[in-house]
Amino acid sequence: MENNLSDVERRVKRYWYADGIGELIGGGMFVLLGIYFALQEFLGQNSLVGGILQASLVLLMIGGTFISRKLVNILKTRLTYPRTGYVEYQVDERGTRGRRILVVILGFVISALTIVFARLFQFFDSIVAVTGVVVALILVVLQTKSAGLARFYVLGAASLVLGFALSLSGLPNGYSLGLLYGLMGVCFFISGGLTLWRYLKENPLPVETENG
Repeated sequence: MENNLSDVERRVKRYWYADGIGELIGGGMFVLLGIYFALQEFLGQNSLVGGILQASLVLLMIGGTFISRKLVNILKTRLTYPRTGYVEYQVDERGTRGRRILVVILGFVISALTIVFARLFQFFDSIVAVTGVVVALILVVLQTKSAGLARFYVLGAASLVLGFALSLSGLPNGYSLGLLYGLMGVCFFISGGLTLWRYLKENPLPVETENG
Protein backbone atom coordinates (compact mmCIF):
# COMPACT_ATOMS: atom_id res chain seq x y z
CA MET A 1 0.00 0.00 0.00
CA GLU A 2 2.84 2.37 0.87
CA ASN A 3 4.55 1.67 -2.45
CA ASN A 4 1.31 2.47 -4.29
CA LEU A 5 0.98 5.78 -2.47
CA SER A 6 4.61 6.62 -3.22
CA ASP A 7 4.05 5.86 -6.90
CA VAL A 8 0.94 8.07 -6.99
CA GLU A 9 2.82 10.92 -5.30
CA ARG A 10 5.67 10.56 -7.79
CA ARG A 11 3.23 10.72 -10.70
CA VAL A 12 1.61 13.85 -9.29
CA LYS A 13 5.01 15.51 -8.88
CA ARG A 14 5.96 14.46 -12.41
CA TYR A 15 2.76 16.05 -13.66
CA TRP A 16 3.94 19.41 -12.31
CA TYR A 17 6.92 19.29 -14.68
CA ALA A 18 5.03 17.80 -17.64
CA ASP A 19 4.49 21.14 -19.41
CA GLY A 20 7.99 22.64 -19.04
CA ILE A 21 6.63 25.96 -17.75
CA GLY A 22 8.70 25.80 -14.59
CA GLU A 23 11.87 25.39 -16.63
CA LEU A 24 11.00 28.33 -18.88
CA ILE A 25 10.45 30.62 -15.89
CA GLY A 26 13.52 29.20 -14.16
CA GLY A 27 15.53 29.90 -17.30
CA GLY A 28 14.45 33.51 -17.15
CA MET A 29 15.64 33.71 -13.55
CA PHE A 30 19.00 32.22 -14.54
CA VAL A 31 19.41 34.77 -17.31
CA LEU A 32 18.64 37.62 -14.88
CA LEU A 33 21.29 36.30 -12.50
CA GLY A 34 23.73 36.06 -15.39
CA ILE A 35 23.12 39.69 -16.33
CA TYR A 36 23.43 40.68 -12.66
CA PHE A 37 26.88 39.13 -12.15
CA ALA A 38 28.23 40.25 -15.52
CA LEU A 39 26.99 43.81 -14.98
CA GLN A 40 28.46 43.89 -11.50
CA GLU A 41 31.84 42.82 -12.89
CA PHE A 42 31.63 45.38 -15.69
CA LEU A 43 30.77 48.29 -13.37
CA GLY A 44 33.13 47.28 -10.58
CA GLN A 45 32.42 47.00 -6.87
CA ASN A 46 33.82 50.47 -6.15
CA SER A 47 31.25 52.22 -8.33
CA LEU A 48 27.96 53.45 -6.89
CA VAL A 49 25.78 51.28 -9.13
CA GLY A 50 28.04 48.28 -8.54
CA GLY A 51 27.69 48.73 -4.79
CA ILE A 52 23.92 48.97 -5.09
CA LEU A 53 23.86 45.80 -7.19
CA GLN A 54 26.01 43.95 -4.68
CA ALA A 55 23.64 44.88 -1.86
CA SER A 56 20.51 44.00 -3.82
CA LEU A 57 21.25 40.32 -4.54
CA VAL A 58 19.03 39.10 -1.71
CA LEU A 59 16.17 41.30 -2.92
CA LEU A 60 16.66 39.99 -6.45
CA MET A 61 16.49 36.39 -5.25
CA ILE A 62 13.43 36.91 -3.04
CA GLY A 63 11.59 39.05 -5.57
CA GLY A 64 12.52 36.76 -8.44
CA THR A 65 11.30 33.70 -6.57
CA PHE A 66 7.99 35.36 -5.72
CA ILE A 67 7.38 36.62 -9.27
CA SER A 68 8.46 33.29 -10.77
CA ARG A 69 5.89 31.40 -8.71
CA LYS A 70 3.18 33.84 -9.75
CA LEU A 71 4.09 33.51 -13.43
CA VAL A 72 4.15 29.71 -13.23
CA ASN A 73 0.68 29.64 -11.65
CA ILE A 74 -0.70 32.10 -14.21
CA LEU A 75 0.67 30.15 -17.18
CA LYS A 76 -0.46 26.81 -15.79
CA THR A 77 -3.94 28.22 -15.21
CA ARG A 78 -4.13 29.34 -18.83
CA LEU A 79 -2.28 26.51 -20.60
CA THR A 80 -2.11 23.38 -18.44
CA TYR A 81 -5.20 23.09 -16.25
CA PRO A 82 -7.73 23.61 -19.10
CA ARG A 83 -6.08 20.69 -20.95
CA THR A 84 -5.24 18.05 -18.34
CA GLY A 85 -6.80 19.35 -15.15
CA TYR A 86 -5.55 20.53 -11.78
CA VAL A 87 -3.88 18.04 -9.43
CA GLU A 88 -2.74 18.71 -5.86
CA TYR A 89 -1.04 16.51 -3.29
CA GLN A 90 -0.39 16.81 0.44
CA VAL A 91 3.17 17.83 1.27
CA ASP A 92 5.04 15.66 3.76
CA GLU A 93 6.31 18.28 6.21
CA ARG A 94 8.77 15.86 7.83
CA GLY A 95 10.33 14.99 4.49
CA THR A 96 10.44 18.65 3.45
CA ARG A 97 12.12 19.65 6.71
CA GLY A 98 14.69 16.90 6.29
CA ARG A 99 15.53 18.04 2.74
CA ARG A 100 15.93 21.64 3.93
CA ILE A 101 18.35 20.57 6.65
CA LEU A 102 20.28 18.51 4.08
CA VAL A 103 20.53 21.52 1.75
CA VAL A 104 21.79 23.76 4.60
CA ILE A 105 24.45 21.21 5.60
CA LEU A 106 25.45 20.79 1.97
CA GLY A 107 25.75 24.55 1.63
CA PHE A 108 28.14 24.78 4.60
CA VAL A 109 30.27 21.94 3.25
CA ILE A 110 30.47 23.48 -0.21
CA SER A 111 31.36 26.89 1.26
CA ALA A 112 34.23 25.34 3.20
CA LEU A 113 35.46 23.47 0.12
CA THR A 114 35.28 26.70 -1.88
CA ILE A 115 37.66 28.44 0.55
CA VAL A 116 40.07 25.49 0.46
CA PHE A 117 40.12 25.29 -3.33
CA ALA A 118 40.53 29.04 -3.65
CA ARG A 119 43.67 28.91 -1.49
CA LEU A 120 45.18 25.81 -3.07
CA PHE A 121 44.52 26.53 -6.74
CA GLN A 122 44.92 30.19 -7.67
CA PHE A 123 44.40 29.47 -11.38
CA PHE A 124 41.16 27.59 -10.66
CA ASP A 125 37.97 29.65 -10.17
CA SER A 126 36.49 27.44 -7.48
CA ILE A 127 33.42 29.64 -6.96
CA VAL A 128 32.24 29.07 -10.52
CA ALA A 129 33.00 25.33 -10.37
CA VAL A 130 31.20 24.91 -7.04
CA THR A 131 28.23 26.90 -8.35
CA GLY A 132 27.97 24.48 -11.25
CA VAL A 133 28.10 21.55 -8.82
CA VAL A 134 25.43 23.07 -6.56
CA VAL A 135 23.06 23.68 -9.48
CA ALA A 136 23.64 20.11 -10.69
CA LEU A 137 22.95 18.70 -7.21
CA ILE A 138 19.72 20.66 -6.92
CA LEU A 139 18.57 19.40 -10.31
CA VAL A 140 19.56 15.78 -9.82
CA VAL A 141 18.95 15.19 -6.10
CA LEU A 142 15.90 17.33 -5.41
CA GLN A 143 14.01 17.43 -8.70
CA THR A 144 14.87 14.22 -10.52
CA LYS A 145 14.55 12.11 -7.38
CA SER A 146 11.00 13.29 -6.81
CA ALA A 147 9.83 13.60 -10.41
CA GLY A 148 11.81 10.87 -12.14
CA LEU A 149 12.39 12.91 -15.30
CA ALA A 150 15.56 12.15 -17.28
CA ARG A 151 15.90 15.65 -18.77
CA PHE A 152 16.98 17.01 -15.38
CA TYR A 153 19.97 14.67 -15.49
CA VAL A 154 20.94 16.29 -18.80
CA LEU A 155 20.58 19.77 -17.30
CA GLY A 156 22.61 18.70 -14.28
CA ALA A 157 25.38 17.36 -16.52
CA ALA A 158 25.36 20.63 -18.49
CA SER A 159 25.78 22.56 -15.24
CA LEU A 160 28.78 20.45 -14.25
CA VAL A 161 30.48 20.80 -17.65
CA LEU A 162 29.87 24.55 -17.87
CA GLY A 163 30.95 25.13 -14.28
CA PHE A 164 34.31 23.37 -14.65
CA ALA A 165 34.95 24.72 -18.16
CA LEU A 166 34.32 28.33 -17.12
CA SER A 167 36.35 27.88 -13.93
CA LEU A 168 39.40 27.24 -16.14
CA SER A 169 38.62 29.94 -18.71
CA GLY A 170 40.63 32.67 -16.99
CA LEU A 171 37.75 35.14 -17.20
CA PRO A 172 37.03 37.46 -14.28
CA ASN A 173 34.79 35.89 -11.67
CA GLY A 174 31.75 38.03 -12.47
CA TYR A 175 31.89 37.26 -16.18
CA SER A 176 32.38 33.53 -15.52
CA LEU A 177 29.38 33.42 -13.17
CA GLY A 178 27.37 35.52 -15.61
CA LEU A 179 28.14 33.13 -18.45
CA LEU A 180 27.36 30.09 -16.29
CA TYR A 181 23.95 31.39 -15.27
CA GLY A 182 23.22 32.79 -18.71
CA LEU A 183 24.11 29.57 -20.55
CA MET A 184 22.17 27.50 -18.03
CA GLY A 185 19.23 29.82 -18.66
CA VAL A 186 19.50 29.03 -22.37
CA CYS A 187 19.58 25.30 -21.56
CA PHE A 188 16.46 25.70 -19.44
CA PHE A 189 14.74 27.64 -22.25
CA ILE A 190 15.51 24.86 -24.73
CA SER A 191 14.40 22.09 -22.37
CA GLY A 192 11.27 23.90 -21.23
CA GLY A 193 10.37 25.09 -24.72
CA LEU A 194 10.61 21.63 -26.26
CA THR A 195 8.66 20.13 -23.35
CA LEU A 196 5.91 22.74 -23.63
CA TRP A 197 5.70 22.32 -27.41
CA ARG A 198 5.30 18.56 -27.05
CA TYR A 199 2.79 18.97 -24.22
CA LEU A 200 0.59 21.38 -26.19
CA LYS A 201 0.78 19.14 -29.25
CA GLU A 202 -0.22 16.02 -27.31
CA ASN A 203 -2.90 17.76 -25.22
CA PRO A 204 -5.06 20.06 -27.36
CA LEU A 205 -7.82 22.06 -25.75
CA PRO A 206 -11.06 20.06 -25.47
CA VAL A 207 -13.67 21.03 -28.05
CA GLU A 208 -16.77 22.47 -26.45
CA THR A 209 -20.03 20.98 -27.66
CA GLU A 210 -23.12 23.08 -28.15
CA ASN A 211 -26.46 21.86 -26.81
CA GLY A 212 -29.48 22.45 -28.95
